[in-house]
Amino acid sequence: MLLNFREVAGLPGHEGRRIRPGMIFRGGAVTDPTAALLMCDRRIATVYDLRNRHEEARRPSALRGLGLRHPVRQHEIDLAAPIRMLRDGAGNAMDNRATMLRIYRELPHLFQPTFQAVFADLLASDGPIYIHCAVGKDRTGVMVALLLSALGVGREAIEGDYLRSNDAYGDIAASFQLRHPQVAAADNPALRPFIHVETDYLDVFLNSIQTPDSYLRRQIGLDEAALATLRQRFLD
Repeated sequence: MLLNFREVAGLPGHEGRRIRPGMIFRGGAVTDPTAALLMCDRRIATVYDLRNRHEEARRPSALRGLGLRHPVRQHEIDLAAPIRMLRDGAGNAMDNRATMLRIYRELPHLFQPTFQAVFADLLASDGPIYIHCAVGKDRTGVMVALLLSALGVGREAIEGDYLRSNDAYGDIAASFQLRHPQVAAADNPALRPFIHVETDYLDVFLNSIQTPDSYLRRQIGLDEAALATLRQRFLD
């Protein structure tokens, strides 16, 4: 099974041009060799694994045996620490939601080096890409949001793609339970803030960078030539 897997295509971008089919895919970590073979059908050339070293060590990616490029060096940032600290009671929904909002608020700073590395490689490579983290909703969600912003996709369409992760809620909940067996059952309502996504999460991230355009230019270092290169690659 490919967890929370989907293609990002057809969204209107810069000057009305649309995201080219077969170029951008997103989802969760692929740890099953059989599922990994399904990626070959998409002709994916480059994989951006946004997990940290310990996550990858605990659940090795089956994609690394397929000869695909994995250019982003893994980091040490541990976003799951607050979740692992939960006891069986799993706290309450309000506190857990506040934790998620704090994480999203910190992502522009914490993940700036990773975002820079991904965009630098996007400018120097070609072919279809797969962006993933553990379940493909938070780190992947903001990385894809930044890429779509660079391609001129509007905020409403970006939010629509981001919220599609909720369609995989059941599978994400099962993955959550597998990775965090110390907490109560994943169907506990108090854990819902960790398992689903909501517009407020993405809004906190986007609002904390003022505008995606300013963040991409000032913090990521994309100029007009870089944006034009990305748009040439991913837009029809």
